[in-house]
Amino acid sequence: MKKYSIIQKFNALVQIQTIIISALPYIIGSLMASYYYHHFNLSYCLWLFLAVISFHLAVNGHNQYTDYLRYKKNHVTSYNNILEKFNISRKWARNVIILLTLVSATIGIILSFKVGWIILLIGFFSYLIGYCYSGGPYPILKTPFGEPASGITMGYNITLLGIYVNIYNIHPFDSFFWAKAIIVACPAIFVIANVMLANNICDVEEDVKIGRKTLPFYIGRKNALIVLCIYYVLAYIFLILSVVLHYLPTLALGGLLTIPLVYRSTRTFVKDPHKETTFKGILTNVLLVLVSEIIFSLIGLVW
Repeated sequence: MKKYSIIQKFNALVQIQTIIISALPYIIGSLMASYYYHHFNLSYCLWLFLAVISFHLAVNGHNQYTDYLRYKKNHVTSYNNILEKFNISRKWARNVIILLTLVSATIGIILSFKVGWIILLIGFFSYLIGYCYSGGPYPILKTPFGEPASGITMGYNITLLGIYVNIYNIHPFDSFFWAKAIIVACPAIFVIANVMLANNICDVEEDVKIGRKTLPFYIGRKNALIVLCIYYVLAYIFLILSVVLHYLPTLALGGLLTIPLVYRSTRTFVKDPHKETTFKGILTNVLLVLVSEIIFSLIGLVW
């Protein structure tokens, strides 16, 4: 059996390469706070960013842990069984998940005394969805609601946190910042939801074997692929709307330049949805849409 280092096991358990998916919405939220509200709190922003990343990694680890239990229960052998593939013990995995959760929760609680109870409220709902996503007797990932759950938690909640931690002390306080955040967060919501949707499209047959009946199972692979394409269209529409409403700089529209690239990788995936080959194009789309939005927004912010 191949031996893996602790770092390799940790990276595999928490899917370290996916932290960018949490980082980008947080940066977008901070950019909106800086541009629209003209406010930015560097210290608290960085501490909350650490909490967000720790929470993201804890949720990933929990997903891998519960997947392992489901594979064992249903006697299914899978490439996706990370604990078995990397020879990770259940005790070690639990300890890592608990540690990351404690780091995130501790920072969140301390910050709540500094910036207000709203941090705890958003954090509580995020933790609740994070646990229910793969834990409990009826996890969300086994239902057609996995895509919106992941999109809303990572796309909206994290963007909301990025905005609030930077504007909590402005006067007068904007009580409707959460509604404005929806518009700005929608591109992230849709492209992140598409990662889960594409993953479920690729794994639909295997998912059924372990009791998962995701959206592609109910509406069929063809319709799921149509939804995937619609989500990308909506992502760009809400990017335009964010600029029209002056929530983001006009230069953020430079993100529209990625449309041909996103179209190409999406078309390739639609023709042949495959986890080991074309799925990486969907992951690349997240970077294309959100990183371009961030870069052009930053240019517009300092212009």
